[in-house]
Amino acid sequence: MTPSELLTAAPESRRRSRPLRHFFVGMAVAAIVILGFTFVPEYREFAAGAFPIAQVLHVHAAIMTAWVAAFAFQAYLGATGRTSLHRRVGPYAVSVGWGAWVSMIFVEMRALVAHPIPRDVSEYDWMLPGPYVYVTFGVLLAWAVHERRRPAWHKRLMTFAVFLTLQAAIQRFLWIPMTYGYWPFALALDFVLLVPMIAYDLSTVEGRLHPATMRGALLLIGAQALLLALWGTALWRGFAFTVVQAVHG
Repeated sequence: MTPSELLTAAPESRRRSRPLRHFFVGMAVAAIVILGFTFVPEYREFAAGAFPIAQVLHVHAAIMTAWVAAFAFQAYLGATGRTSLHRRVGPYAVSVGWGAWVSMIFVEMRALVAHPIPRDVSEYDWMLPGPYVYVTFGVLLAWAVHERRRPAWHKRLMTFAVFLTLQAAIQRFLWIPMTYGYWPFALALDFVLLVPMIAYDLSTVEGRLHPATMRGALLLIGAQALLLALWGTALWRGFAFTVVQAVHG
C-alpha cells in the first residue's frame, strides 16, 4: 500500500473502530435493560404487597445487580482508555462475580428446602437450569480471570459470564411458552448474546470470529446441549428425586 493509500485508509479505519470501542458498554446496557424489564415489575408488585419476596432473595438480587454493575463499570473504564484503574478495580469486580456464583448456588439450595416435593415428575426437569448456569458460569469466570492479560479474550469471556447470569431473568419472559421445555429460553440467551458478539467480531478489521467468541460459544452451546439431552430422562428425574428426598429428610 502506498503512503497516500495509507493516509486515506486510516481515517476510515478510525471511523469504524470508534463506535466499536463502546461495544462492551452497549452489552452491559443491554444486560441492565433485560434485568429491568424482568425484575422491575416484580418489585413494583412487591411494593404494592401483591408479590411476596423472601428477605434473603433481596440480598441475592443486590449481589447480582452489583455483579452486572461491576461489569458495566469495567467495560466503561476499558472503553475510555482508563486501563490502570480498570486493572486496580478488577480484583474487586471478580470478587463480586464469585459472590454472585455463591449466591446463585445458595438460592438453588434454598429452593430445594423451601419448596414442597414436586408431585408432577416433569417438575424435576426445571431443576436442571440451576446447575447448568452456576457450573458454566464458574468455568467462564475462572477462564476470564485466567485470560486477564489478554484483553481481547478477557472481555469476551466476561461478557459470556455476565449474560449467562441473565438466564433467570430470561426464564421470566412471559411471552416465551414453557410448554416446549427449556430450549426456547436457551435460544433466547443465544440470540441476545451470540448475535451481537458475532456481528462485533465480523465488524473488526480482521473480519473473522475471535477464538474467544468461538470457544465461549462452544462451551455455552455444549452446556445447553447437555441440559437438553438430560431433559425428561429417567436418569435425571431419578437423580433429582433422590436429592429432593434427601434434602427434605
